[in-house]
Amino acid sequence: MVPVGAVAPDEARSSETLAAGLAAMGISPGPDDLQRLNDYLHLLKRWRRAYGLTARATHEEIVVRHLLDSAAALPSLPSGSMLDAGSGAGLPGLVLALLNPQTEWVLLDSAAKKVAFLRHACAELDLANVRVVRGRLEHYQPGEPPRGIITRALAPLPRLVGLVEHLLRRGSTLLAMLGRRPSEEELDALAGVTCHSCERLRVPGLDAQRHLAVFKYLHENRDQRAVKSGGSG
Repeated sequence: MVPVGAVAPDEARSSETLAAGLAAMGISPGPDDLQRLNDYLHLLKRWRRAYGLTARATHEEIVVRHLLDSAAALPSLPSGSMLDAGSGAGLPGLVLALLNPQTEWVLLDSAAKKVAFLRHACAELDLANVRVVRGRLEHYQPGEPPRGIITRALAPLPRLVGLVEHLLRRGSTLLAMLGRRPSEEELDALAGVTCHSCERLRVPGLDAQRHLAVFKYLHENRDQRAVKSGGSG
């Protein structure tokens, strides 16, 4: 039995895993960030069964599979506002927003229970740079498009590109967190977009492939040249 006020051994190990994993990826959290990430971990474990947030896992497994996996995208994010499309439990957007409070985030999801969790978590963690929106990605029409859209296992790439095409046409960049790396043939077959990069993400403690693919609207450069020249070509 753990004494009152003491930290359970599994929680202590998961905190160490989190701190070491972030350091290995070159991420330096702020003075309160580690505590808030641990607070988020507790919220996730408390709400996950009733709200269907994540599969059953230990403290440490959640740290590696979800928190560190989400944080791995931080160095690759563009500057400017970000949209986490299909945020679910806040992965990756809530984790990334917590580690980068200078960036404005929208966490978008269509499921009422997940949106309720996200709003509760953002309030509990005092995340002033996050707005939670309930809605479907294909219908999301913000006044200003986000600089970047990030997704994590939301949909197969061809469907995902179709869901965000209206935002890509307005200048957004899509960052898709994937497992295996798509083949060049699969990337070339995607309609309307060009893949600028597809880099492997190294997640400490995770024995599985992770990649981050970056897509832009295919005709972006041509359209920009047309505007600069004053014609459509």
